[in-house]
Amino acid sequence: MNKLYLVSTSPRRISILKKFGYDFEVLKPEEVEEVHTSPEDTLLNATGKLEGFRVREGQILLAADTLVFCDGKTLGKPSSVEEAKEYLRILSGKTHKVYTGYVLRSIDEKIERIVETEVTFFELGETELEFILKFDNPLDKAGAYGIQDFTGIFVKSIKGSYYNVVGLPIEYLYFDLKKMGVLPTP
Repeated sequence: MNKLYLVSTSPRRISILKKFGYDFEVLKPEEVEEVHTSPEDTLLNATGKLEGFRVREGQILLAADTLVFCDGKTLGKPSSVEEAKEYLRILSGKTHKVYTGYVLRSIDEKIERIVETEVTFFELGETELEFILKFDNPLDKAGAYGIQDFTGIFVKSIKGSYYNVVGLPIEYLYFDLKKMGVLPTP
């Protein structure tokens, strides 16, 4: 059985892997300048996080990146509360797409995948924006929201993987990890 290494310090990615019974270690990626212009950039960014790590026999490295797109705009992690509000106003009452790209790498194999999910928000007024800013931490999430947090009550519908929106599409990742000899442990 191969050993899984998550090249990410994202609390959400760590939580998803733990929730579904994976035994893994966390590696802190080097700071890389991320590109956020297209869904394919998620793979470019995930691959960049793997740079500097040498894979050894029996090791599987996993890195991922998530982007939110709405109205032709890329909404990464906001840099300020004002930008978070701007992002949430853009998403208000609209359908947007969330893309997570992940890369699995072993000594002799590489698997890449991009997963798309459509999310529709209810209209958000100033009251809802203030609730999100008060109860969530929008500055550490792509698109300024976490579907698993308070903001989730403002999601009207979702088409696709819920866990993709959280940051790691486990429904797809399970089968790719299985191909590489990594399974959950009871």
